[in-house]
Amino acid sequence: MKRNKILWLCAILFSTTLCCSCSSDDDSTTSAKTATRSVSIADRSLYAIARQSSDAIIRHKAEMPVFSLSDIESYNPKTGEIKFKDIAFDKELFYDIACKYRVYFYAGDDLLFDALTVSWFSSVGYFDQLTFQCDFYGPSDDGLKNSRFFLSYGYPGTIDGDETIKELMKKNEAGMERFVSILSKAGKIVNAE
Repeated sequence: MKRNKILWLCAILFSTTLCCSCSSDDDSTTSAKTATRSVSIADRSLYAIARQSSDAIIRHKAEMPVFSLSDIESYNPKTGEIKFKDIAFDKELFYDIACKYRVYFYAGDDLLFDALTVSWFSSVGYFDQLTFQCDFYGPSDDGLKNSRFFLSYGYPGTIDGDETIKELMKKNEAGMERFVSILSKAGKIVNAE
């Protein structure tokens, strides 16, 4: 009888020890998962992906990451200029004569808006598009680091009063507001001309 009590007591102590160690492992695993999840959500709060259109003359990469929130140094809503930190873009992204890409701007899983990539290299005007423009003066080995980038309605510039542009601006209004809001919260908005 005494022996059974001792065995039961040992079994209870063993079970309690096992449960405590499991629960502390679960807590640390849960904390690690939560920390990892919150880091990935922060990283994905704003990012852009380029996708090649199906009518591209020359096939390059079907899809490529372009930038994330941490890559952006500043954004000027008045001029549309986006300044990036030390980022090297794939040069093929802006050669729209050879291949056309659209850049899709996301906040988490939500698509905010998309823009056609263009550069001075293009001899075509796009007056019914939101464009992601690269203002560089020829290819170089720096991966476009010294280039200037703009989000702009129309290429080479917006035609004020054009109904198509007004409709496009209205369509993109909510996404643009969210884009600016995220950048504002991150302290990346500048208002210089």
